[in-house]
Amino acid sequence: MTNATSAAGLALIQQYEGFRAEPTPLPDGNWLVGYSHVRIGDAGDTVTREEADLALALDLAPFERLVNARVTRTRNQSQFDALVSFAFSVGAEAFEQSQVLRRVNAGDFVAAACAMDAWRKGDVSGETVIVDALVRRRAAEKAMFLRDLACDAAAPVFNRAKLDSAASVLGAPVKYAPAPDVKSAPVVQKMPAPAQRIVEILKSEPATEELLLTQVVANDVGEADDEIVTAHAKPVARTLDSVREATRRAYSEQSETVAKRGFFSWFKRGDGAAYHSVKPELQPDHRIRDMRRRAGRGLDLPRFDFSGSFENVGLVALLVFGFGLIALGGSLLFSGSGGAVEIAGAAALVTPGLAATLMAAFGLWRGSQKNAVY
Repeated sequence: MTNATSAAGLALIQQYEGFRAEPTPLPDGNWLVGYSHVRIGDAGDTVTREEADLALALDLAPFERLVNARVTRTRNQSQFDALVSFAFSVGAEAFEQSQVLRRVNAGDFVAAACAMDAWRKGDVSGETVIVDALVRRRAAEKAMFLRDLACDAAAPVFNRAKLDSAASVLGAPVKYAPAPDVKSAPVVQKMPAPAQRIVEILKSEPATEELLLTQVVANDVGEADDEIVTAHAKPVARTLDSVREATRRAYSEQSETVAKRGFFSWFKRGDGAAYHSVKPELQPDHRIRDMRRRAGRGLDLPRFDFSGSFENVGLVALLVFGFGLIALGGSLLFSGSGGAVEIAGAAALVTPGLAATLMAAFGLWRGSQKNAVY
């Protein structure tokens, strides 16, 4: 259904836009005349009310098309008039992103009318303040929007009114500013198309807009080339030298703790937790080592550490013992007659020998990974 603004809607808009017969200069060099009609360039002549009515109708046409296109719910004439007045006041972009439009399309008309009350601030002398004229205009638009809706009786005997804290905060007593003088209105510089598109994307969600407006770093925090500043509500600055010293000290403590571990402690837990339980966040990044090996030396075999520690001596002994069992089992198998007894004896020797050899080799490999220097 396509609507047009009625005489009642036009009267409301004219009342709050105000009539100016004489062209009034704007800060950007243009002129304001009639009911907030902007003349580009020359001031031109004075206007009569009939001429101002015609200019207002032309200015309202895009907003009438906007409301007809974006409001998907069936609405009555008074609702349409109120929405056109609201959109003309806040602008097309703000109207499309407002809770008023969302709640109208959701069919929650009372909530949509209440959402109009939030749009009561304006720029006065460089500050965003509550403007008396906007408070009154929102109240008039809200009343017009709800005028023709069915209303249930709410007798106080059965339904005594209670305080709504949210509404009381919105309507708390504050200093209302008068409407700013036309000549003091700030000149809004038009943003380039890419910047405007980025702003539209960032403001598409209220939570994102609120986060962007939150100041996370204090204004008095100095910036220096040798500082690391974290983006938190309370900034923390540390010099790079202190960070390097803290990292070196933490890694030294880890190395001393790992060196004190007992014999065979590496296989106390099958998932390697005995090794990684000591400051796991400081363990070397093996990906860096692998990239350096591929870039510098190509194929690099694992390096075993035989530095003489008690753990490595035990692992070497276990490795020799395993090889000995394998050799003994092999000699028994190949020197005998190949009977069942010789095969069973060889298997009994070779099986634990293989297990001991694999365990010792794994332990030595883990030790080389632990002591690798990057």
